[in-house]
Amino acid sequence: MRLIEARRDRYRRLAKELGYRSRAAFKLIQADRKYHIFRRGQVVLDLGSAPGGWLQVASKAVGEEGLVVGVDVKKVEGLAKNVIVIQRDIYDEALASDLLKISSSGYDVVLSDLSPNTSGIWELDHNRQIDMTERVLDLSSILLRKNGSLFMKVFDGERFKDIIKKARTYFLSVSTSKPEASRKQSSEVYVYCRSFVASRIASRTSL
Repeated sequence: MRLIEARRDRYRRLAKELGYRSRAAFKLIQADRKYHIFRRGQVVLDLGSAPGGWLQVASKAVGEEGLVVGVDVKKVEGLAKNVIVIQRDIYDEALASDLLKISSSGYDVVLSDLSPNTSGIWELDHNRQIDMTERVLDLSSILLRKNGSLFMKVFDGERFKDIIKKARTYFLSVSTSKPEASRKQSSEVYVYCRSFVASRIASRTSL
């Protein structure tokens, strides 16, 4: 039954037809249409970037004059010239400082579509994903430029409000949405955080 559903998934078909590496690319495309996340020439960081669908979208959006940096424990290759991917864990203590070596003035946009390897136990999966999201917020507080933005996936559940509360300590505007390309049965919610507050920027050191 699942195979039949996959074959009927129009976003999966569209991704294959248009050369995107995952159906998730359309979630970011739809979010960009809604929020206008990207501009030409920006420096973008994509945390948890494999298999590369969001890297493709961001690369096209920022153009040749921009730069997209991806981070994932899995190897990602064969992308555009304005894309750099480093194979690292987001919990690596030296990650923030190494990313600032790539873009010393920081990043305009941080993206995260991170999910844990799901166990099927909802409470465990939710907590793991929220822990990842907290790490994304901590990294963003170091890596973002003044007025930068963050677009990230969050699993809805008991700790969802905690993430929103924490995001509001760093950003002037925090909005939630569920792109059309998200599966209806999915618990994922996407959070767009805009206007990073410079006065709250942490020192430029690794976490």
